[in-house]
Amino acid sequence: MSLANAAAVLHWLKRGRSDVAVLELSTAMGWPKSSASRLLKDMANLGLLERDETTRRYRAGLLMLELGRAYAAGDPVLEALDAELQDMTQRTGFSTGVSILDGIDIVVLRSRAGTHPLRVVTPPGTRGPAWANSTGRMLMARPSDEEIARRFAIFPPRPRPNAPGTLAELMALVNRARTCGWDESNDESLPGLAGISVAIEDIDRRTALAPYVAFSAAQVEPEERAELVAMLQDMTHRIETRFGREPSAPRLQDMAHG
Repeated sequence: MSLANAAAVLHWLKRGRSDVAVLELSTAMGWPKSSASRLLKDMANLGLLERDETTRRYRAGLLMLELGRAYAAGDPVLEALDAELQDMTQRTGFSTGVSILDGIDIVVLRSRAGTHPLRVVTPPGTRGPAWANSTGRMLMARPSDEEIARRFAIFPPRPRPNAPGTLAELMALVNRARTCGWDESNDESLPGLAGISVAIEDIDRRTALAPYVAFSAAQVEPEERAELVAMLQDMTHRIETRFGREPSAPRLQDMAHG
């Protein structure tokens, strides 16, 4: 089994696909059907995939779930954020989590479902459009303008009408996030979903983490959103102080943003 081909299958599956059949994979990858079949069987034997005996389709295996849970486990900043966000969910009833940036996507590392009837659930491993999400724009506040332009040389379609549709629109939002130290999205990636995010450097200073609070856009008035911004900024300040960091962003609460 070629490691590169196995990785190609996993990358293909992560793009919004839950499972794959032999012929489907063969066609998508341009591989002989026999090669695709052998690769999928080998990956299933190793625990990377599992086969549904009824549909004869392959999906991610248990080993992938176990590895996903282990990703970044024990990272002190992530663990500190997770503990703070657990308390924030208990206090507010809203969903919280932490995301990282991967190209032009965000990937959820940790998440906690809220207690409100209209709750937002984004399991770890969930991908989303970074340009149409408050966490993504906070994380994109770190790279240079040139790097952002390179990643968005071909600008993706808007997932929702409220999302930025051009590089210029995106850069205006990224620059706003850089100035304010927080960002808000509203009905941009999923219908009715709103979120507020900040960002903090990870312990190795090579990665930024974006803690967020997510809620139904219809649930929260501007005054409560301002309180959520303050809670996230206070949380970030506590963690930066705990780990001996200089504050990474201004602690402004300009709700003209929304």
